[in-house]
Amino acid sequence: MKKLIVLLLALTLIFFSYSVLAANHQTTDVVVIGSGAAGLAASIEAAEAGAEVILLEKMPFEGGSTRLSGGIVYATNSPLQKEQGIDDTPESLTDYWLERAEGNAERELLNLVAEQSGQTISWLMDNGVEFNSEITAQGTSPVARGHTAKNGGYGLIEPLKNTAVEKGVNIMFETSAYELITNNEGRVTGVKAQDKNQDTEIEIKAEAVVLATGGFDRSEEMKEKYAPIAEDQISYSNKGNVGDGLKMAEEVGAQIIAKNGVIGFRGVAQDIPYTSALGGLIFSPTLYVDQNGNRFCNEASDYPIIYDQMTENGSDLFYLIFDKDNYSETLEKGLEKDVAYKASSLDALAEKINIEKSAFTKTVENYNSFAENGKDEDFNKPAQLLNKIDNPNYYALQVKPATLGTFGGPKINLKTQVLNENDNPISGLYAAGEVANGQLFNKVYPASGSSIQMSFTLGRIAGENAAAAAE
Repeated sequence: MKKLIVLLLALTLIFFSYSVLAANHQTTDVVVIGSGAAGLAASIEAAEAGAEVILLEKMPFEGGSTRLSGGIVYATNSPLQKEQGIDDTPESLTDYWLERAEGNAERELLNLVAEQSGQTISWLMDNGVEFNSEITAQGTSPVARGHTAKNGGYGLIEPLKNTAVEKGVNIMFETSAYELITNNEGRVTGVKAQDKNQDTEIEIKAEAVVLATGGFDRSEEMKEKYAPIAEDQISYSNKGNVGDGLKMAEEVGAQIIAKNGVIGFRGVAQDIPYTSALGGLIFSPTLYVDQNGNRFCNEASDYPIIYDQMTENGSDLFYLIFDKDNYSETLEKGLEKDVAYKASSLDALAEKINIEKSAFTKTVENYNSFAENGKDEDFNKPAQLLNKIDNPNYYALQVKPATLGTFGGPKINLKTQVLNENDNPISGLYAAGEVANGQLFNKVYPASGSSIQMSFTLGRIAGENAAAAAE
């Protein structure tokens, strides 16, 4: 009897061990890492092409930084543009992106995205995304190319997640990929990951892997290495954006392209979202001053341009200046959070924010004279946005440089294959989205919706090619 019990216990142990082993070692056609715009697009297209797809997501929810965005997708030749008679071409869009990159971007990749950008809008609509009827101009171009999803970034992500599930994509949340598996020839044959407790290793064998892990501006170590311009700055991107995909690509010999550029922004504080009433005051076109009390920009400029001027200026803190006629109720909340200051005179306000009184008061006097005369002689801000600051009490709201994302990652070709230092494809490895955008941008972000468009379009291409590699 004892022998029988021992035998049964041994068989149970063997069965249990086999079950654990089977659960932790999986096989599929395509693994996609990251469920933002690029990852969802890649997963859907790969599944549509007949591939079995596993989608790994380290966070407990899908969407990445796209989910947190305003939901703008920049595009030309879309159905909505055509309906509204907007005259535009892919060549014009490519030229615009290249101009904003000061020529330091890859025309062929930009043109690939531009040519397919309208099709991507159609694809999004076919997959349940609803857009507002108004198409808006973004960046410095007057051409209306900004397609805004209803419900913002959520309105982009939620329908695509539903499509992915309907097509049989196996989404594994709270599962962090940390290493690519390669064979003796250097081909990528899968990925290693950990569950949410980081106590169980998961190995997934695959014919192709797509990196779609987002950027790295939530990692000070990665910013120091690839974008020192943004060190110690606020980041409003997804908390999971710590450069996982870039690291994994680098470890298997990928060529990395980074130019010390970011999607530059600005914010009041890390814990104050720019979508809140207080955080949203950063968009007010009222007077901006630096720590010396000097004005430094056209306050109505596109946000990446203001960020660029902030970093060139070198101050750690900047201030938006208001009087009691503007947003005083919201600014009172800023006083409670120690991010706003209030005084009955300009001299007293300068003292509270520790800037030189005479320079500050001179700056305000000049600005008020521009408002009176209807002409900004320093930065050419439109006359209708020049507001006098002359009605006590006065307020100063602190503003700091911030980022929405980063530029830089593994080099890719037109098939989105990751390239090594000799410009040869690393077999089995593809990348799309913010993780691999170093060829698409230079220093200054060109227009809202550009990154999301590039992520969707290149993600679709990555998914198609990964599925083809798995056949």
